[in-house]
Amino acid sequence: MKLVDLIYKESISIGASFATAEEAIEALTDRLCALGKIKHRDQFVAAVLDREKQGPTAFGEGLAVPHGKSDAVVEPCVAFAILDSSVKWAGMDEEDEDVDIIVLLGIPLAHQGDTHIALLSELTCLLIDDEFRDAIKNSVSAEALIEQIRTASE
Repeated sequence: MKLVDLIYKESISIGASFATAEEAIEALTDRLCALGKIKHRDQFVAAVLDREKQGPTAFGEGLAVPHGKSDAVVEPCVAFAILDSSVKWAGMDEEDEDVDIIVLLGIPLAHQGDTHIALLSELTCLLIDDEFRDAIKNSVSAEALIEQIRTASE
């Protein structure tokens, strides 16, 4: 299962602005719910927020990868937000970081092992590259962002 196969233009928000990390998680969850990928919004949001309490999902370089494993998820799914202005997010060094790229992963409990690790691994490999991050930050449309991911994944 490849990352690009789990991304839909409707699950991408370009030029978004959020007051808090929780607001961002809720907004991206709403996009996945509208696509039918998540069947119980509040249950999934709770799973993501519980995961956030276990350890930060901001990785520096303006990037956060919140994720939740839950029966509320119908099938593995991904939502992206490229922000116009950064949002504060709990970081690895216990200080808030400025985040302007958010990638929300939804994983059904039945897929929590291999799928979860494979998606995080692929994301990490892509997003560690400065040029790739810059390219997706400068995407002018959801289609352009998907094409950036497709090209980088080849």
